[in-house]
Amino acid sequence: MTAPLSPSNFSFLPKLTPSGRSELLSATTEHRFPPRTQIIQRGDEVAGVYLVSAGALRVYYITAEGREGTLYWIDPGVSCVLALNCLFSRMAYPAWVESDHCETHVSVISGDVFRRLYLSEPALQEFTFETLTVRLFELMTLMEETASFGLEQRVASFLLRRSVNGALEVSHEDVAHHLGSSREVVSRVLRNLASQEAIHLARRSIQIADAGKLREMIATGSNGSGTAGP
Repeated sequence: MTAPLSPSNFSFLPKLTPSGRSELLSATTEHRFPPRTQIIQRGDEVAGVYLVSAGALRVYYITAEGREGTLYWIDPGVSCVLALNCLFSRMAYPAWVESDHCETHVSVISGDVFRRLYLSEPALQEFTFETLTVRLFELMTLMEETASFGLEQRVASFLLRRSVNGALEVSHEDVAHHLGSSREVVSRVLRNLASQEAIHLARRSIQIADAGKLREMIATGSNGSGTAGP
């Protein structure tokens, strides 16, 4: 059973007019995706608005060399800014989307209905603007990190950003995919962090042992490993 679109997931729902809410819900379909399921490919036409109720969607790019890098995640209560932009501009989707390492529940609202209701429902306008603003800030932060951070800083930032209660269920290869790097280089950085007791490593999991130490590494630009670049 999927997690349905509800006020507990999306606060804009109670703000809609009764008729608008009824029309929106009737135009919404619920989907449940197993881990690592490809949902959108670059060049696809976006026919709806994707709202995550549980799990997460990963939006990523693929370089000419075939290396992946994560642009952002769509977490519960959030929509995809690129899908929204493509929906209104009627452009092809410029990246790839897959469910993250856990089962993901997604509500998809018909694009035609969303566009029509957007014109008359201030709650949808506010939600769309907020989504665009937050994602723009996140993408600018990612660009800044990619351009100015060493890999150690980017790994530390990733661990702090994506951990839940100080833990992540990811492999070294997963981290490399997210950061657009190689498994060997990322493994070397992670082992160095573990040697400094900033993290604990286990099979397909990472536990943050000292978040303050990771933040200090980000601020100072060094973790002592001397590793930089991809």
